[in-house]
Amino acid sequence: MSNSNKKKLKLGDLFSNPLLIIFAVITLCVILTWFVTPGAFDRVEEGGRTIVVAGSYHTLPKNPLSLFDIFRSIPYGLVGAADMMFMVLVVGGSLEVYTRTGAIDIGITRVLKVSKKFGGQLVLAIIMLLFTILGGFLGWSEQIIPFVPLIISLCLALGYDSLVGMAVCGFVNLVAFSVSPFAYATVGISQTIAELPMYSGWQFRLLVLIVMQALCWTWILRYSAKVKKDPSKSYVKDIDVSSLRKDYTPYESMKMTLPQIIAIIILFISFVVSIYGMLNLGWSTNEMAATFLAGGIISGVINRLSANDITDGLVTGAKGAIMGALIIGVARGIQWIMTEGQLIDPVVNTLANVLNGYSAEVTIIGIILVVFLMDGLIASGSGKAMALMPILIPLADMLGMTRQSIVLAYQLGDGVANTFWFTNGTMLIYMSLSKVPLKKWYKFVLPLEAVLLIAQLIFAVIAVNINYGPF
Repeated sequence: MSNSNKKKLKLGDLFSNPLLIIFAVITLCVILTWFVTPGAFDRVEEGGRTIVVAGSYHTLPKNPLSLFDIFRSIPYGLVGAADMMFMVLVVGGSLEVYTRTGAIDIGITRVLKVSKKFGGQLVLAIIMLLFTILGGFLGWSEQIIPFVPLIISLCLALGYDSLVGMAVCGFVNLVAFSVSPFAYATVGISQTIAELPMYSGWQFRLLVLIVMQALCWTWILRYSAKVKKDPSKSYVKDIDVSSLRKDYTPYESMKMTLPQIIAIIILFISFVVSIYGMLNLGWSTNEMAATFLAGGIISGVINRLSANDITDGLVTGAKGAIMGALIIGVARGIQWIMTEGQLIDPVVNTLANVLNGYSAEVTIIGIILVVFLMDGLIASGSGKAMALMPILIPLADMLGMTRQSIVLAYQLGDGVANTFWFTNGTMLIYMSLSKVPLKKWYKFVLPLEAVLLIAQLIFAVIAVNINYGPF
């Protein structure tokens, strides 16, 4: 093998492994601390939140990070993302208990029978509707990770590829979350900083959500129909997905028992209780994890699984979800490096200065692009909002733009980027679960990303021209 082929193989290995991608980005950020002059904005406490003081940016003495900090970022990232990681593990374990009752597998065989009568495209549309609701109205993203393998196995059984399986649940959900009318991490925090009524202007954002999802659905259904008709058209036809497939034929002749029906009902109730808790009781991921854990155990008991079977199911399911949980934690290490290396504020200051002196239309497009670029470094929507919005709100006031328009621009910039940047841990998890390499994903999604970005820029310009408010 030639040296050039060896290099190509190593590069391919890097971009096919999510953890290696994240580790490479962390290393790059550490190197940048040796060349970028650090700086910081002054911050004050207002209403229990830390707010950046616009115009207070000042440089700081250089304090570059060391090689050891690359490795320190991993445990710090794991600690910072612990609650979400544990939720993924707990929900993964609970779903394994549900699976061992037989209820999920028999339920999937019923879906497969429906597809023979009404077509697989209808099944895909129903799945996309479900995950649009979860992301667009409930603000779920990482929470759906344990359900992704089930959807992928279902889509493979329907005759599609693993990319379709990932797209109809993970991708659709993430796009819906990104342009959600009610996402607290982006809209809620941004409107709080802008002193706007919470979730005001949701009607316009709902229109954005509908249009964006219509574009996604059309693209996915077009690709899925092509793949089902001719599997050689699949972008991942050379990928071995045998481990993702499941044989549902043994369940075709089985009838769902009363305990299994109850298990499905309990799973549904777990969703409802989690939604109610988040909206009305101030629940966090810990309470949601506890809800699914309790539901899984109760379902196991009702279906007469032994204590050992339930415990083993919880452990086995958690093992299956460990890769996704690790990606969430390691990806958080990027933000830790950016913070420790004092790189965030210099980037924010530089990009905000670029926007001064332009018309409202050009500025709002610039804001979207700035947030888009920032998302590659700071995947956290709430983290970027806390850093950027105090800078962007005064800019909007000076240009005579409504604050609501700036909030929308921030959300739109954060939106498409979530499904584009390979530093987004959630997106990497979806690709890992479906065995879709990064380069194959880009081949599928880049044309759609361009269309989505154009649609977002149009909505942003419309918002400016209609004085999208209330102010």
